[in-house]
Amino acid sequence: MKILKYFAFPSLVHQLRTEGLSMRRRFTFYVFSIICLFAAVILILLNLFGILNPADRQIMNDLDARLTTCSERVEHDCDELAACAISFAGQLEHSIQDHLTANGKRFADLKNDPEALNALQSKLYDSVYLNMQVAPASGAFYLLNTTANSQSETTLYSGIYLKYINLCSENTVNNDFSMYRGSFSTGKEKGITFHSGWKNESSTAFFETCDTVFSDGTYFALSPVVEIPDTWERARYIYVPIRDYNDTIIGVCGFEITDLLFQLTYQATESPWGSEIYGLLNEHNGTCSGQFSSGRYNRTDSSLQLKKEKNSCLFDFGTENCVGLTSEILLGKETFTVAVMLPKAQYDRFLRKGQLHFILIFLIAAILAAICCTVLSQKYVSPILKKIEQVKARENDGRQLHIREIDDLFAFLEEKDTAYEQQLTELEQAKAFAEEEARKAKEEYEKASAKYDLAKSEIDRLAEKHKEEIVPEDYQFFVENLGTLTPAEYRVYELYLSGKTAKQIAEILHITENTLKYHNRNIYSKLGISSRKQLLRFAALKQHIDGKEDWT
Repeated sequence: MKILKYFAFPSLVHQLRTEGLSMRRRFTFYVFSIICLFAAVILILLNLFGILNPADRQIMNDLDARLTTCSERVEHDCDELAACAISFAGQLEHSIQDHLTANGKRFADLKNDPEALNALQSKLYDSVYLNMQVAPASGAFYLLNTTANSQSETTLYSGIYLKYINLCSENTVNNDFSMYRGSFSTGKEKGITFHSGWKNESSTAFFETCDTVFSDGTYFALSPVVEIPDTWERARYIYVPIRDYNDTIIGVCGFEITDLLFQLTYQATESPWGSEIYGLLNEHNGTCSGQFSSGRYNRTDSSLQLKKEKNSCLFDFGTENCVGLTSEILLGKETFTVAVMLPKAQYDRFLRKGQLHFILIFLIAAILAAICCTVLSQKYVSPILKKIEQVKARENDGRQLHIREIDDLFAFLEEKDTAYEQQLTELEQAKAFAEEEARKAKEEYEKASAKYDLAKSEIDRLAEKHKEEIVPEDYQFFVENLGTLTPAEYRVYELYLSGKTAKQIAEILHITENTLKYHNRNIYSKLGISSRKQLLRFAALKQHIDGKEDWT
């Protein structure tokens, strides 16, 4: 409260408007500003290095590390599953070739031959089942580019599709099947329970692009997330081609990765910031889709908008947003995006927490700065102000403040005061001397003025006398013919009037004496005079008369 009273903001504002800041308040303000500035710079630097605000720096550093780990794991898992699929395809190729050779058939002979296709499925079932048990997948399948019913409106393909009914861990051994697609006789022979999703043959558009997908030495392909027909689930499929002895693609096989399997494989990990969510995304037909480690986002109706920001990415699911980081990886021939993120509400909570820490530290620094300024003011400014008041009141007790610069200042001011008094005395003496000199100069001026008036009267008298001696007709002829002089002759006339000699005029005009004599003869002839003396007399009279006319 004492500090608040010291600042007295209303009176401070009034003082600023009328008198300005006092030395004490100015000192306090400057020191306080400097301390706050340094504190702000330090806090900003700490914040930039992520020391004060973990939500802005440390969270992203943690997500970046998790993103690297997750990307490596996705690549490893996809390569592992692809290796299993390639081995699976090799087994199927041998089994198909052995079966065709044993029955004396070609692959083309299987079309529209249900019995031959059923026999082949019965032979291949064990390979599908065993590879499904070994591979980290939720289902296994193979499809051959042939059918038992080519007359169907929808293009169908013969094959087997096995899918687990339940996944409770990564170990899927001995789980029952929730879906079987294949021949009825094979399913019955193997003791499979038929569910509502059973179909004898399957339809797919994959064979339309199969040759393109597996060109250029590509061994496998990973599909985008699609809905499994006749179910509520979504899945990705990893495809590997099945080839005959001519290296012609006669089918595909692979494994299924459902959202649930992805969720169990990449379970959300706990961090100081909460549960982190992993995702594998891809863009398909202009929209983003993906699988996530949280079932909350693995919905068939979810739409994802990915927005790149300065240091992060915003994942907009429509009803909820997440903040995180992404990186691209190449799986097969397609580029996929691996994402690690946090719910935006969770991220914002930690961001606000970091900001509150920042503000709290700044407030503490400001309070400490105010206390420091008050102490410094009482310690240093108050004695200085007291000393100034003593100097103003001429009550200096001679004691020093023990602040070298301030003590030197007051000693300097005292010396200056003495010097100013001495200088004032000298100025007063100089003033008296100047006044005396001015009085004398005035007297001299008055005497000179009187002499000037006397001389002027004498000149006027002489001019009148000369006027009486001059013949009026000759003078009138002189005045009237001045305008007949050439510029060169008039220049000579002016120089004569200014008191120049013939020799001086010749030097000024850069002419010879003969040339000057020539000009003289012309001037005398035109003005009707016979000598320079008469010229000067007429000129003086003209000036005198012209001067009187001006005054009148």
